[in-house]
Formats: sequence, structure tokens, C-alpha cells
Amino acid sequence: MTKTPDKPELLLPAGDPEKLCYAIAYGADAVYFGLPMASLRTPSKGPQFTPGNMGEWISYCQTRGVKAYITTNIFAGNRDIDRLIPHFELLNELKPDAVILSDPGVFRIARQYAPDVPVHLSTQANTLNASACAFWQDLGVERVILAREVPVREMAEIHEAVPSLELECFVHGSLCVAYSGRCVISDYLTDNTKNSNKGMCGNSCRWEMNVVETTRPDQVYTLEEDNKGTYLLNSKDLCLVRYLPELKAAGICSFKVEGRTKGVHYVATVGHVYREAIDHGDNASPEQIARWEETLEESANRGFTEGFLHGKPGSTAYTYESAQSISQATFVASAEGELNREGLIKVQGRNRFKAGESLIWMTPEGLVSQTMTDMVDEQGFKTDVVQPNQFVWIAPPQNISQDALRWALLRRKEPVSLAG
Repeated sequence: MTKTPDKPELLLPAGDPEKLCYAIAYGADAVYFGLPMASLRTPSKGPQFTPGNMGEWISYCQTRGVKAYITTNIFAGNRDIDRLIPHFELLNELKPDAVILSDPGVFRIARQYAPDVPVHLSTQANTLNASACAFWQDLGVERVILAREVPVREMAEIHEAVPSLELECFVHGSLCVAYSGRCVISDYLTDNTKNSNKGMCGNSCRWEMNVVETTRPDQVYTLEEDNKGTYLLNSKDLCLVRYLPELKAAGICSFKVEGRTKGVHYVATVGHVYREAIDHGDNASPEQIARWEETLEESANRGFTEGFLHGKPGSTAYTYESAQSISQATFVASAEGELNREGLIKVQGRNRFKAGESLIWMTPEGLVSQTMTDMVDEQGFKTDVVQPNQFVWIAPPQNISQDALRWALLRRKEPVSLAG
């Protein structure tokens, strides 16, 4: 049976339980998440997924009609394998919709200890051709997440060669200057404290680089390329929102967004845009596509590129001036809970804002502008300024439902620089 659904799946990142909830609220058909010891790109602090709460979050997804894919895609040593065995035994009981893995040894124990759970092959396996896809399908893999280096014309060839195999590809997010993220720069430059293939990445490829000649250790030379800067490995972010119909026609059944270490503002913004783009199918106008791309610029990014979609990227796919992530909007607050008896909603400041400012409510139902007035702090006193982490009560716009307000985020649209 050919795997070509009428509407491809939107697969969003869930780096922690809070991001999982926002991903679902903003339109995910599926989310991917996992334990820090078994996953790549997992946050090192804050609330995390654990063996004790994994079942709760898998159930949270599935009861809402959202698929839960569990990442087990580290490059495992012997001790890692020993630790993964009880994890797969647990997953066989919890019944997620799939596990994502890349290592043949991990695949072997997954089949042995979690035989009831479907397997998706991670992009970290660097699958580039139809023969490799057929190999993995013969072993029982139900879906292959193609390497980011596969152009769309070859995706179509792979789909034609193995039509019963599900194909997934990344459509948005950070890119590594390495085959599908198989990079060890972070390992070397952080003394293995942030092992990029066993959970964390220090983004060392984006650090500012200088050159020191060994016989002159006190003389530091700036490393430049074409006099544009020093960030030789700083790729722009992938953004394929205008090419979704082309990817669907090539046989892609799942559109994946990178970003488990990014914040809820990123997850909500990107999820909202791609949900709308997928629902429009092939009928989006050039004006709508331009609006989507403009909205995506309001979340953290390093500029955008189409990557390898139509061939090898050139020098314009890199940002040489700075490695800092930028945004065209400032995330200033997140809604907390339901309305009180006075019709006010509690919000937590994420960045400083003040009374009189015109802010934008971002909700799963759309965007609504509002001028901030009558803000009340937790002690009941009127306040004109809200600081990061401060809680205040404010009156929301009348045309936002309470369900949407539960997941509302406040932002101020203006060019700013963000740390990530």
C-alpha cells in the first residue's frame, strides 16, 4: 500500500513537558520527545521526561489524538546499551506510537525488548538512497527520516522505489554543518561535557573563531572569509514552508520541525504557521506564503535557507556576521491558567513590558492586538511595569476563547536580538 496521505503529518519538537503541551495546542499531529540519557538535543535543566512520567505524557498525547514518538537516537556505547534495555522494556508496556533510533545495535535491542513498538529510523542514520531505505524496511522499519542532504527530486525517486515505506523529512529549524547532525565539534571544544551525539550540543560550530600561530601564541588573528566575518560554520536555519506541496508530491508523509532545546514561543509560532500551511494544501496564495515566512521570522532564527532541497547550498546559506539568533518579535509573557472571577488572566513575564504598550496575543485561534492597561500584581496593586518572572493579572481581549487563552503568549513585534 502506498503511503501518500491526503494531508501530511505535522511533527513538532517537545523538549520538555511544557513544550509538549504547547506543541499540541498549536496544531501538532505528532510530537517527538525522550529521556535525556537516550536522546539527542535534550535540555540539561528544568522539568524533564523521566521513566516515572513517560507513561503520563504518552497518554496525554494519545488521548488528544496526537501521536507520541520516543527518541532513542544516541550513538550508544556498551554501557549505553545496558541502560537502554530497561527503557525499551518500559516502552513496550507504555505503547508509544513509535521509537526513533539510528544505531543498528539499538535497533536490535529495540526489536528484542520492545517488539510491539514501531520503529522510525532517525535522520542520524544518514539515509540518502532508495537501496538503504529498502534495507531498513526489510528489517522492519516502518518509517525513514531522510537525511537533510536529500534533494526533493531524489525523495520522489525513493518513494517510487519503496512506495510502502513512510518517508519523513525536516522542514524547519537549525542545520548542522555535518551529515544530518553527525558532528563532534562540540565534544572536542567542551572537553566532552556536551557530547553532541549523546544528548547535548554546545553549538560550538557557531562560536567566533580566531587563529593562533604556534610559534607566536600571544598573537591572535581573526579568521575571516571574504571579509564578511568569522562564523564559517554558522548555517542559516532551514525553512521550507513554501515548498510543502512539492514535498507532499514527492511522497513525504511527515513534516518535521527541529527545536527541542528552543522555547515555547518558537514551538508555538512555528507550529501555528506550519499547521495553517498544511491545512491550506496546494491552495496558498503568494501573499499567504509571504505572510507565513514573515511570521516565522518572529521566532528565533539565524536567517533562512532551503538547504539541499534543490541542490547543494552555496555561500548565501551561511551567516558570516554573527552566530546570534535573531527575531522580529520579543516574547514578553505567557498565560497561566484560567480567568478569575473578575475576568482577568494571570500571566508570567518572560521579558520586560509596560502599560501603554501595544502587544500581540498569539493563540491557537490566531493573533489579536491589545494595548496593555490595568495590570495588577499578585498583591492586588496596579503596576505599570512587568519584569521577567513576575506574575500579573490583566484583562484579555474579549474575542479569544478561554481554551485558546490557556495557551496564549504575549509578544511585542519589533526587531530584537535573542540568545536562542
